[in-house]
Amino acid sequence: LHQSIEPFTNEMLPLDKRALINTVNEVATASVECERLYRTPVPLLYTGHTLKFLTFWVTTLPFALYDVFKSSWNHILLIPGIAVMAFVFFGIEEIAVSLEEPFSILPLGELIDEFYESVEDVTEWMAPPSKDSSTSEATENKQQQIEMQPANVVNGKR
Repeated sequence: LHQSIEPFTNEMLPLDKRALINTVNEVATASVECERLYRTPVPLLYTGHTLKFLTFWVTTLPFALYDVFKSSWNHILLIPGIAVMAFVFFGIEEIAVSLEEPFSILPLGELIDEFYESVEDVTEWMAPPSKDSSTSEATENKQQQIEMQPANVVNGKR
């Protein structure tokens, strides 16, 4: 990293050089941490066991809440109460499954494109200037004029 920044030492202050090196090091560290997180598997038994236990719990919940709802006519409020609780707990379980692999729900493609564009901008900014921009413009203009002339004029014939 230090060798790649070395050609730009004359154009940068030492503090800017150090800040650039630190920023690149932080990005590399974050990338390694994300890769480690991505490669750490969540055991499938954990997810399966959680879902089985939650299903069993919701299935036996009416028996536990039967006495709580005895004041309502024929325990009619027990059904909506169990439905709301099942919706809440199964929703939390679904969120947990999604969070087990966060990279599938993050817009990584957009983040990578933005990072790539930023790197290109910095690379263009840090590129050494051409020797003489007016000379290169004159060369381009001359090349365009040659391309526009008929073939016999270019070869020296009229």
